[in-house]
Amino acid sequence: MSAAAWTASLARRLWPRRPAPARHGHFGLFVRYYLIVVLIYAVVVVGGISAWLCITDENSRAYGEAQLRGTHYLIEQRYLDTPREDWPALGRELSEHFAYPVRVAPLAELRDTLTEREWLRLQRGDVVMESEDEAYTYQRLPGTDQAVALGDFDDVMVQGVPWSDLDLIDSIVILAMYFLAIALPLYFLVYRFWRDLRRLRTTAEALSAGELDARAPEVTTQLVNPLGHALNHMAGQVQQVLESQRILAQAVAHEIRTPLARMRFGLEMLEQAGGDEERAHLREGLETDIQRLEHLAAHSVAYARIGRMIGIEREPVPVTALLADLADVFEPEPPLMLSFDGGGVDCLPANREALELALRNLIANALRHARTRVAVSVAHAGDGYALQVDDDGEGVPEADRERVFQPFAQLRKHPEGFGLGLALVRVIAEKHGGHASVADSPLGGAGFRIELPAQ
Repeated sequence: MSAAAWTASLARRLWPRRPAPARHGHFGLFVRYYLIVVLIYAVVVVGGISAWLCITDENSRAYGEAQLRGTHYLIEQRYLDTPREDWPALGRELSEHFAYPVRVAPLAELRDTLTEREWLRLQRGDVVMESEDEAYTYQRLPGTDQAVALGDFDDVMVQGVPWSDLDLIDSIVILAMYFLAIALPLYFLVYRFWRDLRRLRTTAEALSAGELDARAPEVTTQLVNPLGHALNHMAGQVQQVLESQRILAQAVAHEIRTPLARMRFGLEMLEQAGGDEERAHLREGLETDIQRLEHLAAHSVAYARIGRMIGIEREPVPVTALLADLADVFEPEPPLMLSFDGGGVDCLPANREALELALRNLIANALRHARTRVAVSVAHAGDGYALQVDDDGEGVPEADRERVFQPFAQLRKHPEGFGLGLALVRVIAEKHGGHASVADSPLGGAGFRIELPAQ
């Protein structure tokens, strides 16, 4: 077995692949939401209709009575013009021409059917609709103990339509349309949400498995779309942080090899040194290497701390005070001259500590490469601000203007530098939502520029 195959086999045994969680389809989710929505709709509709019918019950009966008043009048006239012994035959005749039964009922039969108020109205000769189920109307025949009864209106028959008396058919059709009207848009919405959330879940699982370049595809649901953008932004930030940490770890491991080797060699020489002068010289070399390692650790910690920040807190930074503090830090020896220009900018939104660290790195870098002059300036730039550090040194070749911002990249080796200063400048600028770049300076050397947004 080859070494690569053995390593892969060992990895599978030590870190077995976890089974993927069960993925439930969207139909079950749709059914659950559908039942909830239908239940809520049913409660609201039934409750609302019941309440409305209770409120409008009296008006509804009055409206029905008014509609049938003319019909009762015509039927009443037919009965009054017909001998009493022929009333049953007249009722059968009229029923054939109406969609509901027509008959004559004794008043005593209706006494228990009607309320007290309805009974009194019937005695006066009014058209009365039964309040219990509103299926019958009655009107007393003048001068008799009989009343014309129309109905049952719920048992209407239509000739030629055999199922027209089945109210259940109407109810089923209405309910089917009602449920379908809920199901179609709800299914469409649930499916879109389920599809987009499944895509985000797949992306999140890929990220958790270490696939840091995984990104969520564009989703179409407006409510989920911001979540997809936020997930992609977070994934990009995490990938950037982890990548910078990886580069930092590799570079630090590389940088400490040289001073450690010199220190080990120095210790061996120190044991063999014969005179005090030689011992002092070797001890001085060890102290120099220790200081270099301390500087490397400090710069690496600063780079890692800034690099792992997902966001950065901002506050209004007074430009005049910021430049004054920087002027106190740097006191270049002649012939070097260091100048500051606030450009009329009062304040800019930034993290004071991080921005000052970036400018200190740029100024220190410029002072190392300048011949006679370094100029620091702040100015408005479009909707944001520009901070520029110019020098009159040799400048940066165009081919190297991106490489100089990489961690531990040095165009010219310097005993006090590690190549982290400019990398830290770019990280700080990007954490502010800005950008760091280098171009030719008006002074003839390099012009390093930090662009920051206004907000």
